Amino acid sequence: MFVGVAAVALLVPTPATAEVTDIKLTYHVLRDEVGDVAIDGSAYANDGVLRGGVSRGVGVYKFHRLSLDHRYDRITAPDDPSLSPESAAFTFRVRLKVSPDAEWSHSEMAVLRHGDSDTPGGDYKMELLKNPNNGVVSAECVMHDVDGAGAGYIRGRGPLRSIADGHWHTIACSRVDEDTVSLTIDGQPAYHEVRGDLGDIVGQARLMIGCQLAADRIHKREQFVGKLDNITIKTVQP
Repeated sequence: MFVGVAAVALLVPTPATAEVTDIKLTYHVLRDEVGDVAIDGSAYANDGVLRGGVSRGVGVYKFHRLSLDHRYDRITAPDDPSLSPESAAFTFRVRLKVSPDAEWSHSEMAVLRHGDSDTPGGDYKMELLKNPNNGVVSAECVMHDVDGAGAGYIRGRGPLRSIADGHWHTIACSRVDEDTVSLTIDGQPAYHEVRGDLGDIVGQARLMIGCQLAADRIHKREQFVGKLDNITIKTVQP
């Protein structure tokens, strides 16, 4: 049964219950970053590889429309145990910009994902969805745990009319606890629904930023078109 949650639970450290944040991955375009490697600034060395036509701007990664070269732009990183949060509270966050004139190759744009709903051990992902009736673009977070019984689903219904407005927005998806998953857009909570008992997430899959593997695991779809930076995955331990 789904349980409605009206507000996001904020993780606020106090002297009595200090929390420990562990950065598992962080991509920021460095001044001297060249070649096809996205350098991970965390201690876990989860470096990614730029594929397709991903390019760098001033402090950003640029993902282009599919029709330019018929290749899917993406950043991929090999699986690593650090990318599976297990039972810990965790957050994955990006800063992005999408034009209202961006070309969509699918009704969704895949932003960040570690596995899919059929990945043994669980998965988590962030996507953008375009309403076919009015063109409004919203954010979505999805998580599944190891046995598939626990799932968290959020679709943003926050103050923004559309995320694809040509401005920068920070989107964060978090598992606060086993019964609470939150989505924030520019620090503001979006309404959401959660199914409880969201247990361990330990799926083994490559990290993929900017597109999704199709069901056959060979072809790709859901090209992200826009700019990304401040890509971060972290866990929080009490």
